Amino acid sequence: MRIAIASSSVALLFAFASPTVHAATASVYAHVETKYEPNVIGPGNTSCTTNNDTRECNRLLDQPLLVTDQNGVSTGSQLLREVYAPGNTSGSPNFRLTGDAFALALPGSLHASVAVEVTGTGGAFVPGISGYGYAAVEDRIRIRSSTLANGTAVTLSTVFNITGIGEGTLYLNVVARRDGIETVLFGDTESSNSAQRSIAGMGGSFIAYIGETLDVDYSLRASTGVSTAAWQADEVANGRTSQSSYGNSAYLYFASADPGVDVYIDGVGGYDYVQPPAIPEPHTALLMLLGLAFVGTRTLQRRRNTP
Repeated sequence: MRIAIASSSVALLFAFASPTVHAATASVYAHVETKYEPNVIGPGNTSCTTNNDTRECNRLLDQPLLVTDQNGVSTGSQLLREVYAPGNTSGSPNFRLTGDAFALALPGSLHASVAVEVTGTGGAFVPGISGYGYAAVEDRIRIRSSTLANGTAVTLSTVFNITGIGEGTLYLNVVARRDGIETVLFGDTESSNSAQRSIAGMGGSFIAYIGETLDVDYSLRASTGVSTAAWQADEVANGRTSQSSYGNSAYLYFASADPGVDVYIDGVGGYDYVQPPAIPEPHTALLMLLGLAFVGTRTLQRRRNTP
């Protein structure tokens, strides 16, 4: 779904307020849980408030996102659970469930990945395992020009590029506040509901005015899960795995639709959305994908449970 609301270039009918300068903020979630509900767990799920032998969920909410901090805001969760059926004295679990989720927010870019696996001989009850990685940024962008007067209408374009594969959602919303009224200038959501598909990128254009400040919200979700239903001989031999890999992924740009127009677009915290961000080195991207590049990763929990 794409929404682009245009307005005429007639005289501006609203006054520009002087915005309070503040840094962008970021929220990140990483959630792994031994249930088969990949589209249910995540932000808004109260189970993220506590961790136990079936769940590992870590989150950071509304954290300052500074241009000078190259590490951004990140979190991750890892879970390992071994399930034994009653009477199993072999020392080998009937099911071994592992999951790893990671989320990273940087100015102008989002990264999320999750991987889950189930192995074992079967014969015990456990629904499955799901994982969820989510990164979101709230920022404000200023529209400036060294030659055009405040109030001049300009057409801006936006592109939100993404690479990766798996279930997930990419979201972008651009809002203006004019005369106290919120107006959506651009809104788009792209999703993938298959581990074999990619989320589509997005782009479009909208009308803004020199001198105004716009609110920008953008987010990326990666999720996946596997169940233990109908466990067969090939699962005993190979297990079941699934992943959603957007670990080095979504980059947001704004620019004037007319290259000849003198327009500058930057975040009030100092990030320049016109300049393409640096792409991480391959080894850094791999660490992101595996969920090993976050600060404060909890130690892998090894748990043995009898249902």
